[in-house]
Amino acid sequence: MGQIIGIDLGTTNSEIAVLNNGRPEVIPVEGKLIMPSCVGIDSHGELIVGTSARNQMVSDPDQTVLSIKRKMGQDIITPLGKHNFSPEEISSFILKKLKEQAEEYLGEEVTQAVITVPAYFNDSQRKATKNAGILAGLEVMRIFNEPTAAALAYEADQEDNQTILIYDLGGGTFDVSLVVVENGVVEVKASHGNNNLGGDDFDNLIMEHVADLFLKQHEIDLLNDLQPKMRLLSAVILAKEELSDSPFARISEEFIIGDKHLDVEISRHDYEEMIKPLIKTTMKSVQMCLKDGDLLPKDIDKIILVGGATRTPLISEMINELLKCEAHHEISPDLIVAMGAAIQGGVMSGEETHSVLVDISPYTFGTAVVDFYEGELQSDIFTPIIKRNSALPVSKADVFNTIADGQKQVNIRIYQGEEPIVTENIFIGNFLIEDLGDFPAGNEIVLNLHLNLDGVLEVTALEKRTGLTKTVNMDTGAGKKSLDLDLARENINQFLGDMPVDSIPSVRHDSKEMSILDAKDLRKRALALMDEIDETDAEELKMFLDESKKSIKEGNIKKLVELNESLSDVLFYLED
Repeated sequence: MGQIIGIDLGTTNSEIAVLNNGRPEVIPVEGKLIMPSCVGIDSHGELIVGTSARNQMVSDPDQTVLSIKRKMGQDIITPLGKHNFSPEEISSFILKKLKEQAEEYLGEEVTQAVITVPAYFNDSQRKATKNAGILAGLEVMRIFNEPTAAALAYEADQEDNQTILIYDLGGGTFDVSLVVVENGVVEVKASHGNNNLGGDDFDNLIMEHVADLFLKQHEIDLLNDLQPKMRLLSAVILAKEELSDSPFARISEEFIIGDKHLDVEISRHDYEEMIKPLIKTTMKSVQMCLKDGDLLPKDIDKIILVGGATRTPLISEMINELLKCEAHHEISPDLIVAMGAAIQGGVMSGEETHSVLVDISPYTFGTAVVDFYEGELQSDIFTPIIKRNSALPVSKADVFNTIADGQKQVNIRIYQGEEPIVTENIFIGNFLIEDLGDFPAGNEIVLNLHLNLDGVLEVTALEKRTGLTKTVNMDTGAGKKSLDLDLARENINQFLGDMPVDSIPSVRHDSKEMSILDAKDLRKRALALMDEIDETDAEELKMFLDESKKSIKEGNIKKLVELNESLSDVLFYLED
C-alpha cells in the first residue's frame, strides 16, 4: 500500500498533507500551503483551479465558482461558463489539483486519500464528498470529521491525558467537539454544530454594510451587479483579515461602478458588533456539546481553535469568557485539519503513530412508527435507534410489529434528528420490505441500523419468523438523487476535452424537476414569513417569487437555479 494523503476540502481554502517519519507534513500547492477552493475557466476556455481562479473572481465572476462546499449533497446544477456541473464535479476539480500537486511533490502516483468533512455533515453530504474524490481519481479510504482530525493532529505532539474542546469555524461551516485523550486514545465524546455558518457569513455582513453606505451616498446598489459585487467581496475579505490584527481597515476600490469610487473605513468594533449574533449561536452549540458530554467548563483542559475564521479576536474573547479557559493556536488553524487527516492516512497505511482514534456520530437516527403520543395514537412518531454521540462504527437494532392481520408489506422510513414527531426531523430515505408471511398483527420486524466509520448509513429489515431480509444503503436528503458517476465522468471528459458546447446538455431532466421542486419549497418558506417581516423585505421576497414563477412558466431553468440560490440566501437571514 502506498502513501495515503490527507485532504482538508474546505469552503474557502483547501490543504493537503502526508505523514512523513511519523509526523504530518503539509504539501505546498504552487508554492503555498493553502489553496483557495476556487474553480474557473480562463480567457482561453481552459480550467483553472486555486489561486488563479480566485484572482479572476473580480474580472470574470461568471467564469468562477466559489464556496461549492456549501452545496455538497444538494441536487442542483452549478453553471461554470457555458457548462453545467454538479457540486461533486466542481469539487472533483479541486481534489484533482491537490492530487496532482502531491504527486509532483512526492515523486510518485497518489491513488488513496482520507478526506475531511464537518462533523455535522449528513450522510448525503458525506457521500457527495466521497463521489468527488472518486471523480478526481482517488480511492477515498475514509471520510473523516474535521474536529476529530484536529484533535488527532494536536495530540500527536502531546503526552498528557487531557479533555480538549475543539472549536472549528471555517469558511462555510461550524463544529464544536469534546475530545478526551487518555493513554494515547483520542475519544470524541460529543459534537454539535451548524453546516450553514462560517466566515462567508461574516463577509456577507460586511458587504451588506458597505453596500448600504454606498447606496445612501450614490443611490446605486453594488450587490445588484455581479462584477462590482465580486470586487467588493475581494476587498472585504482583505479588510476582514486586516481587522484580525488592526483596529481599523479601509475598503477602497476606484471606479467600482461607472465613475463612482468606493472608499469606506470600518472599525474592528463595528465589525464585531455585526458578527456578534452569529458567534453567540456558536456559543450555544458549545454549551450543548458540554451538556451532551456531561461535563462542566472547569473540566476542560484545553481549547483548540480550528479554521481561518477563528483568527477573529472576538471569538477567543467570547470563548474565554464562557469557559474561563484560554483558547490555543499552537498549530495553524488553517493547516491542522489536513495534518490530522494525514495522520489517519498514515494509520491506515500501517505507519506507526502516537494515537488511537474513537470517533462518533453527531446525529440520532431512527424510524417512523405508529404509537401513542400525548395520549393519542399517531402514525408519525419518531423512535430513535442509534443515539447521538454513539462511537463509530455502530450497529443498533430494535423490534417493531405489524399493525394488521395478514399485512404483506412494511414501508421503512428513516429519519435523522431529536424531535418526537418525524416531520420535525430530517428525512433520510425509505424502502419497502414486501411479501411478508401471512401472520396476525404483531408480526415482528427487526430493524438494524449500521453506521460505518465514514458515517454512512446501512439499514436492514428482517422478518423474524421467516428470515426474509432486505438491506439498503440510504440515499439521503429529501429528494436527493444518487449521482451517476459514469454520467459525471462523461460530463467532465466532454468539458476537459473541449467538446462542442451543443453536445453538452444544459440541464439534465432530473435537475429540472428538482429545481422546480426547490422553487416550490422556497415559495412556501417565503410566504410563511410575509406577516413577520418588514415591508422592504416582503417586497424583495415578492420580487423573487414573481421572477421564479415567470422562469418556470417560460422553462428558463438556468434562471430558476440562480433565483433559487439567491432566495435561499435571503431566507437564511430572515429565518434566523
